[in-house]
Amino acid sequence: MTGIRARGVNARTAPTEIRDAVTRYLQRRRYDAEPRWPLVFSVRWPDQRTLTAQAPDWHKANNALREWAQRLGCPVTNKHRLMVTPVELIDTVTVADEQTALRIADRTSARHYRKARQRIDLLADECSIPRDTAASVAKMLDSESDVDVTLVIRAAQFFGAHDATGLTPRQVPLAGFSAKWLDQTHRRNVICTLCGKDSLGLSDRPPELRMRWLDPAYSNEPEMMITRPWRPGGERDIRYVIIVENKDTYQSMPDIAHGLCVWGAGKAILASIALLLPWLTTARPDDGDDSSPQVVYWGDMDADGLEILDAVRHTGVRCQSLFMDLEAYQRYSWFGTNLASTSTPLTSREPKATPTLDFGERELYLLTCGEAVGQSDESGLSDGPTHLRVEQERIPLIDTADALRSLGWPIAANNDKETQ
Repeated sequence: MTGIRARGVNARTAPTEIRDAVTRYLQRRRYDAEPRWPLVFSVRWPDQRTLTAQAPDWHKANNALREWAQRLGCPVTNKHRLMVTPVELIDTVTVADEQTALRIADRTSARHYRKARQRIDLLADECSIPRDTAASVAKMLDSESDVDVTLVIRAAQFFGAHDATGLTPRQVPLAGFSAKWLDQTHRRNVICTLCGKDSLGLSDRPPELRMRWLDPAYSNEPEMMITRPWRPGGERDIRYVIIVENKDTYQSMPDIAHGLCVWGAGKAILASIALLLPWLTTARPDDGDDSSPQVVYWGDMDADGLEILDAVRHTGVRCQSLFMDLEAYQRYSWFGTNLASTSTPLTSREPKATPTLDFGERELYLLTCGEAVGQSDESGLSDGPTHLRVEQERIPLIDTADALRSLGWPIAANNDKETQ
């Protein structure tokens, strides 16, 4: 097997440099079908004058490296140099194979490498697939537990022997599995790879939307759950529609005459809005169509929220945004957070193209992706965001009512829900 000539290492610090390089190699190559060995490290020594002037120090470095290499099983080659008298200095150190590398690397990296190689072996043996395919699948399963890897293999064996076309992921009769286990798309993709199939033929769960009337005249009516295209009856004159991202806001919206509230549930809205409420995609209030409802989308002030807003508009829904621009962020950023619900840090991301966002929305999007915005320090944001997320529920409903009134929405004064 062809080896790799690694970069040179300083003679004085060679053991540490070799250990670090081997650790990085194991981290990068643990999912290669066949990692390449050996790794050969050239040892750099100073010039003749320095060797002679500092002979005791370089003798010590040479002996320490030789002892380290012998202890870990690394062959060395020598070269002759003059240090007052002729001496043999180590010229190269070779990490001959995987087992030697595992002795050298730090324990955590060695453990991760062994785990990856064991998974590749397991997948290749249990699923009778080429080793390069097994390595690719093992990498796809890197974040999965050992239990889930075993379940993936069992599921692949099931789908290899059975046709589940037309079933939803939760209807597949996998004995001993949680019905929700197949909900994760990446698991289904892995199973397809293991089975050699383009698709498992499963059906998606029908999209659904939850809505409720905001009109006080219908406040006692239960909320609606729709799974088929729905249009309001002629007796219901809907003039105002607000789509909100989060459930608390959905349940707490103030009364609005001729109003309807739609719970978007984050990205779920994208699969359902045009299909189930097709009349929203043809509404054109900004073109002077008095019969068209005004539509507002209100989501979190974060990168996900702005991407959802852009995607909703791409479905054909012409909507204004609420509290989703830089001005709103500056007003409410003290409500913000840099932690997810799991208490893990939010991270910056590479901004995407968002052609439907206006200037203020785009500026907020760039900011919540982690970029600095503004031409000067006047905005206070020229060094980047103070928080990557301001959640919708944090904004007082009294401010929501005022903002909607400013758009001409008929919200009664002293609405009880405004103070909640």
